[in-house]
Amino acid sequence: MYKHKLYLIENQTSLHVGSGENNFGIIDKQIQRDVITTYPTIHSSSLKGALKEYCRYRHDPSEGEKFLSYIFGDEESAGKIRFLDAHLLSVPMRSDLNPYYHCVSPQSIQELLTFTDTFGIALKNRVSLEDISSYKGEEVLVSNGEPTIESERAKKNQKYDFSALEALVGSPVALVPNETFKEFLEDLPVIARNQLENGESKNLFYEEVLPRKSKLFTIISEPQYLNKSDETRLQNAFDRFSGYLTDKETIHIGANASIGYGVCCFKELEDV
Repeated sequence: MYKHKLYLIENQTSLHVGSGENNFGIIDKQIQRDVITTYPTIHSSSLKGALKEYCRYRHDPSEGEKFLSYIFGDEESAGKIRFLDAHLLSVPMRSDLNPYYHCVSPQSIQELLTFTDTFGIALKNRVSLEDISSYKGEEVLVSNGEPTIESERAKKNQKYDFSALEALVGSPVALVPNETFKEFLEDLPVIARNQLENGESKNLFYEEVLPRKSKLFTIISEPQYLNKSDETRLQNAFDRFSGYLTDKETIHIGANASIGYGVCCFKELEDV
């Protein structure tokens, strides 16, 4: 008994939402990943925390003192809104013919279809997206030309409706086989950072980031089982909350805000 809204998240700068796990490999601080697909993700608790901090900055208490507690909860009660993990939809990859392509995989499209089906969200281009999610070939497909994307030579698409992909993630777009896409995601940018104390280097560490212009999707839900007074109050709060997410303000998610990481924009996905 929930009303669901589908959102697209695009990071305008490098994004590091840390996994919090100890790692003894080359990369000291890894990003969060889905345990099944191993794709980068933003866990719901991290997403909720970032949005709560953003709304605390945006909301004027004179326009409703209970807004934050109603949406996010407080010490006395849980919030009314339900947050889900954000899942990777596309990631930019370098090319010789364009600065980058928005790369998707059959699996990333299937994840979107599965979630929208589970939560009863209609997609106008669902048939085309289902067709794309069934791709079993071994070649990277693009709309035009034969670019090299990272180290993979792409071929011109002759079969699929790429306009459905472009409506989701932008242009130019590339459909990447699942295994190749997974290999791309195992080699994300790693940035060397230096911990300083009084101007003296104390610790050099390496931090994994999701490159800017990546896109993730998430679903945020409001309950429909409340009494009339609570329902009206929640609808007003939820509409205000949705407005905060999708206006022209940017939202910070993850670590290292002081050096420009994690600047994100939200867009509600309707009629795609």
